[in-house]
Amino acid sequence: MKLLQSKKLQLPHVYFITDRKEIKDIPIGVPFIYGHESEEKYLVRILEYEVLYQAALKSGYPFNFKKILKDAGYIDLQDFRFQHPPYLEFMTEELLEEEEFDAESTKHLSESCETLSSYIKDSSAYVDVTKLKELNVFPVWLDTIENAINTNIHNFAVFNNNMYNKKLEGMYGGLELVSPNRNLIIIDISGSIPKAVSSTCLALAKNLADSFYADLLITGSKSTLYKYEEIHSLDVEGIYQENGMDNDQVWFKKLVTSEERIYKTAIVFGDNHTPCDKWRNSYNTDSTYISREDGQKMCKWKIDKLISFHTKSTEWTAGYADWFVPKEVEKIANWVKYLD
Repeated sequence: MKLLQSKKLQLPHVYFITDRKEIKDIPIGVPFIYGHESEEKYLVRILEYEVLYQAALKSGYPFNFKKILKDAGYIDLQDFRFQHPPYLEFMTEELLEEEEFDAESTKHLSESCETLSSYIKDSSAYVDVTKLKELNVFPVWLDTIENAINTNIHNFAVFNNNMYNKKLEGMYGGLELVSPNRNLIIIDISGSIPKAVSSTCLALAKNLADSFYADLLITGSKSTLYKYEEIHSLDVEGIYQENGMDNDQVWFKKLVTSEERIYKTAIVFGDNHTPCDKWRNSYNTDSTYISREDGQKMCKWKIDKLISFHTKSTEWTAGYADWFVPKEVEKIANWVKYLD
């Protein structure tokens, strides 16, 4: 356990834990981030960006955040090229059928940027971490001890009206410890997602999943479900190589149709790209067009509430939630800032 520190800026007091056993030694309400020791420098950088961005907002003046980063000494910023989502999302079927359209040209080669260390330097976009903070799902953002205690109680205890009370000698109810409902987090790491977005979400993935009691689904050229029990051993650095940066339908379909799973809440990060897209993964011969309606009929995963983090708009939900039929939908706005 150590305090995350920066040579450039004064960071908020956040502890970094590399051993899960140390978590029990952290007092309730003390902010921390859990991860592998190799991830420390990435987390520090995310916090540095956050400090600079919030300071610029407080000034009340217009600002160019990319210039602020360069002036602060971040000379290794990289202007990654990512396909602007509308170019891919709003093509008509007639255009897709034209001979001159080359789907291969829209693929994003990752040979030059396969590691998290390069992704984290993407200067095309900034993730406003305060939008994640508002969800209160991971311990680095628990603001007070009171909030932390309330969260713990709400997650792990319920009032059972039929419980026998020994002191009162009657069925007057009482608190009963229960296993919390499991949740789901989906992160799209395909080429149309700015790397600054996917890398930030991935760097915080362990805390999001661990504190939110969630399984983690990564979708790229293939989709992989990492269950809650194995999140602590997740190699964040290798996720891009393992899952690729195209958009998947085949692996995703196998996951959501193979067995029934029930999730209380699903947090989905992505854009309009969806397993419904008929030209996805053309190299998978069994990949075919599946409409949203048909996908919902096939899907065996049940979601009570969907929290959508769409990179472009609150008019739509993130695409890889298309096959779910949630009872409630919340769309988070203005969590991605695109930099000039």
